[in-house]
Amino acid sequence: MIRPTTSDDSAAIIALGVAAGMFPANETEALGQVLADYFDGNLEDGHTWVIDEEEGKLLGVAYYAPVPMADRVWNLYMIAVHPNLQGQGRGTMLMQYVENVLRENDQRLLLVETSGLPKYDRTRSFYAKCGYDEEARIRDFWAVGDEKIVFRKALNAG
Repeated sequence: MIRPTTSDDSAAIIALGVAAGMFPANETEALGQVLADYFDGNLEDGHTWVIDEEEGKLLGVAYYAPVPMADRVWNLYMIAVHPNLQGQGRGTMLMQYVENVLRENDQRLLLVETSGLPKYDRTRSFYAKCGYDEEARIRDFWAVGDEKIVFRKALNAG
């Protein structure tokens, strides 16, 4: 079941980020701060965290927000599925949920960013499989030799 997050989900979201290899266990402070800011109401309107859970257990998470000063454009900042459950369609289900919410609210574009390093090949394949087109590459963005790749999906025609 996909549902909005509550502050009680924060520790499980951080643990999932570590388990999925998105954050080293000793480098979760930034994620914790984003969650704290979200639950304290310190982020601009539209920032949204949702989780996929089953029997009270966190299986996946997605975080998305509007792009300031852009007409109905959104960024997907995080999507993760527990490693033991990857490849079973849960990530696709989370992506479709986010896309459908945005479509229902007449939003135009959803952007996703990732790294060009080989260890992110599977991530880039996932976005392509979900219908995202590679829109841009920025060389040496994350670090020298590590490009940022931006994927794009049109949600509505107008």
